[in-house]
Amino acid sequence: MGERRSLSDVRKAEKTVTTTSVHRIGGEIALDHTVSWAPPGASGSQEVSAYLVRGASGAVLVDTGLRLHEDAVLAQLAELLDPGQPLSVLLTRTEMECCLNLPAIEAAFGLDAVWYTGGITVPRSHAEVRRVSVEPGTSQWVEPYPGLRLELISPMMRLLPTLWMYEPETASLLTSDAFTHGGVDGRPVESGLQKFAWFTRAETTAIAAHVRQVVEERPVALIGPGYGSPFEGANTVTAQALMLAAAIEKVGVR
Repeated sequence: MGERRSLSDVRKAEKTVTTTSVHRIGGEIALDHTVSWAPPGASGSQEVSAYLVRGASGAVLVDTGLRLHEDAVLAQLAELLDPGQPLSVLLTRTEMECCLNLPAIEAAFGLDAVWYTGGITVPRSHAEVRRVSVEPGTSQWVEPYPGLRLELISPMMRLLPTLWMYEPETASLLTSDAFTHGGVDGRPVESGLQKFAWFTRAETTAIAAHVRQVVEERPVALIGPGYGSPFEGANTVTAQALMLAAAIEKVGVR
């Protein structure tokens, strides 16, 4: 529980030397009826993750992990960050599993900025507030630190305003509350749609098409969800995107 599972640096296919690395931090929870995003009858455990993107001149923490894992998150960050390394936070959603460790992280390491979209439920911070507005189905590039360019994607697969983040050097796509069906017990792709109940009342063709588009238009070697196991490898990523898109189409109104 709370043991660090950092990812090895993900390299592009040509294996050029990069200055950026992506590390997964967080812990595990018991998966049962008390977990709001769990499908009926779910059991076992599930990883809940934040991701540290380290660049040459600063680092960005994508989400902050569960309050349950606060001590583990702080310990993992202490191992990964150099003393005094500039740090900002990007919140993919302003839901509790994304932001509640923000005050503790700021107290321990200091923060330059907090980037977020959507609502106002972000815990108080002394850092600069950078509210991002991206139209659903589009994206924009930001550069939190010199040389660390991140693409913020506003997915059509959403319940609340949401950001996915793409880091091009490592070809990493961090997908917040999407692609959450990964796990050692082989959960079906449909298990990741529990919180998107509104899809059953919608025409979902465009939503599914955007899932495919995001992966098709970028080299993606890693999909890192906020909960559930990551998917690694270009072929695996493509297959999972196609399966998720098909599941979204299947549950929609025809």
